[in-house]
Amino acid sequence: MGAGAGMSSGSVADELREWRQELECGERAPRASRGLLRYVADLNPPGLLHMEVVRSPVARGRILHVSGGITSRELRAYISPPNSRVRQPVLAEDYVSYYGQPLAVVYSGDPYEARDLADSVEVELEPEDPVVTIDQALSSPPIHPGMEDNVASRFEAGGPVERGEVVVEDVLEMERVVPNPMEPRGVLAWYTGGVLNVWASTQSAYSWRSGISAALGMPEDSVRVHEVPTGGAFGVKSAVYPEYVAASYISMRTGRPVSWIESREEHIAAARPGRGARARMRIHASRGGAVTGLEAELVVDVGAYADLLSMRSPQWIATQITGPYAIGSARATGLAVHTNKAPLGPYRGAGRPEAAFFIERMMDELADELGIDSVELRLMNLPRGRFTSPLGLTVDPSREFFEEGLRRMGLRDPAARGRNVGVSFTILIPAVYGGEGARISVGGGEARVWLGGSDQGQRHIELARGVLREVLGIPGDRVRLMCSDTVELPEGTGTWGSRSAIAAGNALWRAAQMIREAAARDGRRTPEEILDGSYDVELMEDIDLDPSMISFLLTAAEAELVGGVEPRVRRVAAYYDVGAAISEDSIRGQITGGLAQATSEVLFEALMYDGRGIPLAETMSSVGVPHSVDLPDFEVHIASSGRSTAPHGAKGVGEAGTVGGPPAISRAIELALGRRVSSLPVFGRLL
Repeated sequence: MGAGAGMSSGSVADELREWRQELECGERAPRASRGLLRYVADLNPPGLLHMEVVRSPVARGRILHVSGGITSRELRAYISPPNSRVRQPVLAEDYVSYYGQPLAVVYSGDPYEARDLADSVEVELEPEDPVVTIDQALSSPPIHPGMEDNVASRFEAGGPVERGEVVVEDVLEMERVVPNPMEPRGVLAWYTGGVLNVWASTQSAYSWRSGISAALGMPEDSVRVHEVPTGGAFGVKSAVYPEYVAASYISMRTGRPVSWIESREEHIAAARPGRGARARMRIHASRGGAVTGLEAELVVDVGAYADLLSMRSPQWIATQITGPYAIGSARATGLAVHTNKAPLGPYRGAGRPEAAFFIERMMDELADELGIDSVELRLMNLPRGRFTSPLGLTVDPSREFFEEGLRRMGLRDPAARGRNVGVSFTILIPAVYGGEGARISVGGGEARVWLGGSDQGQRHIELARGVLREVLGIPGDRVRLMCSDTVELPEGTGTWGSRSAIAAGNALWRAAQMIREAAARDGRRTPEEILDGSYDVELMEDIDLDPSMISFLLTAAEAELVGGVEPRVRRVAAYYDVGAAISEDSIRGQITGGLAQATSEVLFEALMYDGRGIPLAETMSSVGVPHSVDLPDFEVHIASSGRSTAPHGAKGVGEAGTVGGPPAISRAIELALGRRVSSLPVFGRLL
């Protein structure tokens, strides 16, 4: 069947052109509140086919028979690199490894008929006993043929640990968490004119382009990814999933546009959750409170299949597990292990919250063991100069920032602090590796901007306006932020890891400088003269992590017991280091949102499984997403320990709340309950 069910090539091109003109990602909030944004599910070209996925009803088993739809017999493709120890198939081959794994796909021009077709597919499996927990993974035979065990990766770092007069040990754990953005995952693929056009709800058009082209054996330049306004992500929309490849394949097979929109049940079952980490920690100290050494044994549950990010997760946690402190000796070991659960992915913070929770919980336990105020213990272990840990992390001195934050928040005096107040002091390392792409096109009285990273609510428009105002003097109302597009901007990275202000801002700054220099050569120096000209600059700019880019996060939380039993978080206050603030409103929104997620993660948010490896939850509310009445009052102080070495001096902030919030909130609940909090969430464990 031809493209668009009888549409001419000219009308297809016109449709594509119209969509690209509409995909502006700048002033999202006003348009979203009026229902004017077009998300992936709103795209409805003529001839649209709807795809449905037939999924495994068991967590582990042999495939005996699948009849109906497209199966791996036809579509034999993988979303893992060729050198992976175990490659994740787009559609399961021979056996299934997690509940919800795609077995087959069907499609129809009618979404209800597509659902009926999915129900008609015959599936016969031979269930096997699943490996569900970390302990089972370490003691059971491998879940994948050809492996010796269930270890996906292992590492060790550091050196001999200086034993202290006091040794405190504990096992700490963070359960898996479903990202649950308001808009689930979705894709629209349309193969026409020898090009696979993909409209994506994504954090990175570029990871989609490389992942889909590799899975289907296509040249990258034959895949064009268009970012669509994205209704939240929190890490879950950074990677390529089997469904995206399957929809693309069907479009190439039929020549028609193909849409797949995830249901909430599918999101809980098969989207990549975050966290799922455990640590056995030992902290050594003198009786006076000076920490002399740290030992960490880390295990991360990466699920049935691992990518490079999840395999490196234990190492990434270990790198920052000394936090802001001057701990002179440390040793860390780490394992990433396979279980029969959905593959692990990043969730807001991606390793940073785990490291912060592990070290800060141990600092509180050490303070209790020594009878020292927890704030004083932290203060005495902060470095007085730039410090490099035995695990390779370099941090700037933070004592002055910590003390100023304590003073401003009224936390310096234990008597005035309050009875059930927890305090944490953590770091936020931005993921600037890989650099970022940027393009500025000036003409017709306006400046249009493309960034390699996608906007899911971070208000990248404010970054674009701030940089163009400072470098070129262009007023904010003359700046438009366009959605990412791998043709309009061929090179880019993506949005995650609190990187955009630094990495994208650096590239944008350099592009603006190049336009200023070109305009000066043309004799155009004022903003109006520049806007009357015609300039177009695109570049991919690398940037190295500098310790000045690492943010310090001081968080305090207060809890109470309701009815003498149920802990409730009353207040969470943040004194966060943002460097040179670009947009205070955006910063406050980002921090508040992160603290809200941290509160629910501590109290009750988790993806739990039964002994068969099946998620216990089926709806958004049943995985612990909070109601507004569950949340405390938030108090945000925007602070700075100094400018970063990025040209605008800003630091990352997007994940600050999910990093700093959990340890402070856990301590507050611990004080209110009078019982140690070593695992999250609290509900279902302590209560």
